[in-house]
Amino acid sequence: MKRIFIVAGDTSGDAHAAKLMSALKVRIPDVEFIGIGGSLMEKEGLQSIVSLHEISVVGFWEVAKRYSFFKQLLKKCEYLIEHSDVECFLPVDYPGFNMRLSVFAKKKNIPVIYYIAPQLWAWGAARAEKLAKCVDKLLVVFPFEVEFFQKFGITTEFVGHPLLDNEIFSRENELHREKRIAFLPGSRTQEIKKHIPVMIQTAELIKKQLPDYHFAIAVSPSIDLTVYTKMIPSNWEIHSNSKALMRTSQVGIVKAGTSTLEAALCMMPFVTMYKTSPLSYHISKHLIKLPFISLVNILANKEVVPEVIQNNANADVLAQLVVELITNQEKQAQMQDEFMKIHALLGSSGASARAAEAIIQTIGIVV
Repeated sequence: MKRIFIVAGDTSGDAHAAKLMSALKVRIPDVEFIGIGGSLMEKEGLQSIVSLHEISVVGFWEVAKRYSFFKQLLKKCEYLIEHSDVECFLPVDYPGFNMRLSVFAKKKNIPVIYYIAPQLWAWGAARAEKLAKCVDKLLVVFPFEVEFFQKFGITTEFVGHPLLDNEIFSRENELHREKRIAFLPGSRTQEIKKHIPVMIQTAELIKKQLPDYHFAIAVSPSIDLTVYTKMIPSNWEIHSNSKALMRTSQVGIVKAGTSTLEAALCMMPFVTMYKTSPLSYHISKHLIKLPFISLVNILANKEVVPEVIQNNANADVLAQLVVELITNQEKQAQMQDEFMKIHALLGSSGASARAAEAIIQTIGIVV
C-alpha cells in the first residue's frame, strides 16, 4: 500500500485535489490517501481528519480568532505525517497552513510536492524564499509561475490548469444565455455573510432599471443550504452547479478568487467584488504587490473586468456596473474576446494526469 498525505483547504482545492487523486489511482491502484479535504476528495477515498468547513476561513483576523484550533490541527497532521509511513506530502494551495506543514515534512525527510502554487507573486519574495527551503517540486497551473519560482531555486513544472479538465469548459458551442444575473458570493461562511447582503441590495436597484431580469445564486456544497435561504429573497433561483449557472447567465457578480477564472472560462461577462474584515483588508492592502485581485485581470495584466473592493463594493456601484454591462453589447463582446485569450494561455486539458505523472517520477514509485 502506497500512502500519500494530502491537504486542501477550500472548495476549489477540494475539486482540483479530487481530480489529481483520481489520476493517481489510475497509475497507483493500491494508493491510499489521508489528510484534509472535502466531499469530492472523500469520494476518491480520502480519510479526512477534519471537516473542510471547519478550516475554510480566510483573512488574518479570521484565522487569528481560531489560533488554538489550527495549532492543534497542525500538531495532529505532523504526527500523522511522521508516523503513517507516507510516500510524500502533497499540499494543494492553502498556503498559510500547508507551508507550515511542508516545513515539518521536509525536516522529517519526507518529499514535499506542492500542487497549485501559493500565489506568492502577489505577496512578494520573502515567502517564496521560505517555500524554496521546504518544497522538493512545485507543480504550477499558470505558465508565468515557472519563471517566477525558478528565480528562487525551486524546481517548478507547469502542468496546465485543472479547470480545463472539466468538460463544461471545453464546449465550443455557446449555450443560450437567459435574462439572468448570477451571484457568486464565495464558498466560505464569512464570505457569504459579507457578500450576500450587498448582492441583495444590488439586485433591488437593478430590478428598478431592468425589470425583466431575474436573479440566481450559486451555493457551495460545503455550506448548509439554510445559510443561504435565510438570507436571500424567495424568488431567487438556487444553483448547486455554479459552472452551469455561469454558462447560461448573461452577466454576473463574482467574488474574487478561482471563481473569477471559472466565470471567464464560462464566457460570462462579470464584475469582481470582495469584502472582508477591516483589519484583514488593511493588512492585505499593504502586503499585496499586484494592482489587481481578479485572476482574470492578473493573467491579462490589465483590467478586463471591473473590480470593486471593501467600501467601494456597495450596491450603488455594483448596480451601475452591471446595468452598464448588460446594456452595452460591445463591452460584453470585448470582455469575452479577452476571456478567449486567457483560455488559450492556460493550455490544454490533462493537467491532473500530467501532475500525477510528475508526482510519481519525483518520488520514484514504480508502477
